[in-house]
Amino acid sequence: MTFLFERKRIIVGVLVLLLIFSVYLMLKSDYPKLSFIKENKNEKNTLQQVSKNGLEKNFFIDYRLERDRLRSQEADYLREIINNPNASKESKEKAQKDLIALAQKIEKEMMMENLIKAKGFEDSVVILAENSANVVVKSGGLQPKEVAQITDIVNRITGLPLDKITIVERK
Repeated sequence: MTFLFERKRIIVGVLVLLLIFSVYLMLKSDYPKLSFIKENKNEKNTLQQVSKNGLEKNFFIDYRLERDRLRSQEADYLREIINNPNASKESKEKAQKDLIALAQKIEKEMMMENLIKAKGFEDSVVILAENSANVVVKSGGLQPKEVAQITDIVNRITGLPLDKITIVERK
């Protein structure tokens, strides 16, 4: 029984690491791929966002879909432990606490994303970690006042100090 619990614990750990790694790649890489495309005979160059298959991608939609998929898997795994008659009482209690924490994290991220949009930004994604928050905002250039508004929202909802809040601008 201990082996089963440890195995599931490792699987959750791997899923969490994959989520963190995918977020890192999305934020640090040139995603979506930027390429120059020539228009007409006058050879005017324009910059367009294209993915590998040539279709325009939206970082914010893609990120949310991937985040929701991974969280759904994590929640399913936790429910599996809770409903497993062979699981120990301690592991069931821990899984219940983790499932509640996951739901609270999702709620906070959604609330912050919606409040940021309410401030006039076209789109945003909030990524909460244990002791930090990253905010990706769709903007053509953030002003100091806008940065202050975003950090205020995140600080009020999470209680995180300002030095633990990172804002990334994305067009």
